[in-house]
Amino acid sequence: YLDHQHRIKLTRKGMKHPPLIASIGVSNFELEDMKELMLTNPRVRPQIYQGNSWLIFHDPFLMDYLRDHNIFFQSYAVMSGILQNRERAPNAYSILSGLSRELMDKQNGVTITEGTVVLAYFLHKNIGVIPRAASAKHQQENSLQSLSAVLPHLTSAHIGQLETAIPALMKGEDIHTSVSFMNALSTPIQIHWLNPDTKEEVLVSNIIHPGSVEIQNSHPGHRFVAYDPEREVRKEFLVDAGYGEKQFFSVEL
Repeated sequence: YLDHQHRIKLTRKGMKHPPLIASIGVSNFELEDMKELMLTNPRVRPQIYQGNSWLIFHDPFLMDYLRDHNIFFQSYAVMSGILQNRERAPNAYSILSGLSRELMDKQNGVTITEGTVVLAYFLHKNIGVIPRAASAKHQQENSLQSLSAVLPHLTSAHIGQLETAIPALMKGEDIHTSVSFMNALSTPIQIHWLNPDTKEEVLVSNIIHPGSVEIQNSHPGHRFVAYDPEREVRKEFLVDAGYGEKQFFSVEL
């Protein structure tokens, strides 16, 4: 790089010292470093930027800058930075598992794992990945055959789910279904969770006064029951929103 800069200066002075470097790539540059590089070396701009997969979701200014200057992003730490947190974020991981099962049902004999789904997401976003293949199983799930079986079937809904699940796995912070209960009655209410096995109604809320809203973290498929103080009003609600999504219920007659 220094030799390249030296030759550019000599060329500008009229001396015949053309640059030796046709193109360059950079790794782990901060945004300000990229701006300085582009300013001081305008003739030969980076063609590729290699960085941690974390940047894709958590450094939007850098990612926008790379896109605006047509610099290809190649990601590392894709598997280790995401899938290793599956025990800390099981709900987020279940989204990957559900998508892999759904997509594999559409294929005949093609292996589609959680890792395959993650790689397909990055390719869909035009992000380069070079996953390690420590075993024959990894080679199969990272193969062109497996990825080709996923990419044509990724819908906008799938992409939305992955953009919820992947950052949660990166941070090791699990996701839930956010459920809001708004009291549209003229009397206070309380919310109970309905145990699917015992049918026991477990109190999970404070007193919700008329016009007020209570928010609960829940799971898809959970059922709740709302009562007024005299238990003359009973309303049952089923959560059908997915992980990372929100659902609103109005408790009314």
